[in-house]
Amino acid sequence: MATIHQSITAALAAVPNCWAVELPSEPAFPAVVFDVETEPETGWCMNGGYDSHEVQIIALASTLEELDALIPTGPDAARHGGPIRTALEAMEYFQYEASCGDADYEPDPSKYGRHLTVWLRTPRF
Repeated sequence: MATIHQSITAALAAVPNCWAVELPSEPAFPAVVFDVETEPETGWCMNGGYDSHEVQIIALASTLEELDALIPTGPDAARHGGPIRTALEAMEYFQYEASCGDADYEPDPSKYGRHLTVWLRTPRF
């Protein structure tokens, strides 16, 4: 079984300039970075069970139009989720979207940012 980072990277393969954990020192834009926090779900079964993964995605772009193409918000988001939301929702272990909104990118305030948080759940056995 692939690691959670490998699974997310594979799901987001069609999204250009996508990195796990942190951006490179001089990223090309638009850029996407994700990190994962994992907690075991206890009480399912001995030496088994599931892990819950909170996946935080940050998309950064030079224009709002580029950003909206990656992670749209507003009333059209449910129908036109963009490539990131669509890829994550298609994952076998996708549970739900927890939040989405604007994000800051302190190294370059001229960039627009948006965060998307989703939950995945993977078996531990």
